[in-house]
Amino acid sequence: MSQNLVFEELPQDIVHRIHSLLPVQEAARAACASRGLLHSWRCYSNLTLNCETLGLTHKKFEERETYIIDKVDKILRNHYGNRVKVKTLKLHLAPCNNIKAACLDGWLQVTVKAGIKELDLAMPLLMKEKYNFPCSVLSDEAAASSIQSLGLWGCSFHPTSTLGLLRRLKCLQLTLVDISEEGLGLLLSKSSSLEQLVLFFCSGITCLQIPCTMQQLNFLSITECKSLKMVEIDAPNLCSFYCVGTLIEISIRNSFQLKNVNLSCILLSDARAKLPSILGTVESLTLRSRTENAKVPTLASKLLCLKHLDIELLGPTMAFPPFRNITDFPKSYDVFSLVSFLDASPTLDSFILRVEQGALRSDFGFGDDHEYLRQRLEGRHNCLRQVTITGFCPSKSLVQLLIYILESAPSLERLTLDTTYRYDRRSGTTSRWSSSRKIDQCSPMCRTYLPGARRAVEAACRCIAGRVPPNVEFEVLEMCSRCHDTCLHI
Repeated sequence: MSQNLVFEELPQDIVHRIHSLLPVQEAARAACASRGLLHSWRCYSNLTLNCETLGLTHKKFEERETYIIDKVDKILRNHYGNRVKVKTLKLHLAPCNNIKAACLDGWLQVTVKAGIKELDLAMPLLMKEKYNFPCSVLSDEAAASSIQSLGLWGCSFHPTSTLGLLRRLKCLQLTLVDISEEGLGLLLSKSSSLEQLVLFFCSGITCLQIPCTMQQLNFLSITECKSLKMVEIDAPNLCSFYCVGTLIEISIRNSFQLKNVNLSCILLSDARAKLPSILGTVESLTLRSRTENAKVPTLASKLLCLKHLDIELLGPTMAFPPFRNITDFPKSYDVFSLVSFLDASPTLDSFILRVEQGALRSDFGFGDDHEYLRQRLEGRHNCLRQVTITGFCPSKSLVQLLIYILESAPSLERLTLDTTYRYDRRSGTTSRWSSSRKIDQCSPMCRTYLPGARRAVEAACRCIAGRVPPNVEFEVLEMCSRCHDTCLHI
């Protein structure tokens, strides 16, 4: 018996299984080369349809719309005609600004049937009229009860009482979707098994209510929902909560499983005033804030479970460009006031402070040590082991904060001061734009900040290094000597 088994002689169920694991473009090409796989292609159930997978990237942008509509229509109609149950449909129609709603409705009606597990529809933003996702396709109980993941991008969605029960829906992501709070509330009431809810730029919601019936919800993310004023959560198993945008009123009940909280674009001075008692069980807290001329008030309550604290001070935006002269910079933010967060966290293990370019004024001057000492506080941080300052700059209050930490954290094991704002490190991961750059080349730094970066190294060596206990690993990350000459001329 020959040991060489021809692929097409394998049992059909094995052939179909192997074929189904291929990306859609490779699966289609294989079907063109093999009669056996052609039959398998007609049963192919995981469809990711966009310009790349359909082989249209070589076409001119204005020509892509006609081609993508024609190819998608043939694929979906053939699958429907062959009674193939589509399990996954990822339909990204970026070039199709003039596609008719009736065409889209037809595709969804023949595809969203019993057996569908994942539906991801991304519409172009330049359509004359926003596409209204047909609630009717999810009114069929068989289809509604089988779907596990639903993602909508750039359309309108207005659920009605005819919506079926989404018994198996685990992940819901809405991006730039016009949906009212009543519609979203109805959608959530039908999704008792939901585990992840992600909302991006959904401006029609003013109040988000997560009912206690959502027992499985463990992840909630809200990004730039401009009209949102109130979030009320009664999900007993919520573990992670992310909110990007103006800090809203938050009410969380039964939050005993909440471990990770990430709040962006808030003012640190009033963060505690707006945060209710949701941080009682939180172990990891991330705060991102524009710098402000205010001190963080002493925290009235303790963060007894907090182990990891990550605070980022954001630099100027395009509307507020970098300051060219020190006199142009407003009064420096009192970074030392962040001690209130440390003092409120008796079990804190790691503290990361990220300072973006231009976020702090370089007001450090070399003189007597007493200029950089504050009144000794009684706080003791017996659990704090690791401290990292990213974007360390010659700021007096920042130096004062570090001196305080060195004097009050006997358990400290490692202190890292990075003077490069994360943009001058030769690495594939440290730069936020590293995916588009060569790994062996540092990202450029603004030339305006070069003198400050050099002074930061001098400040770290002169005022911090001598205070570091011998049992603490201390590292100062400097500018790359090979690449810093490529900095931007601003």
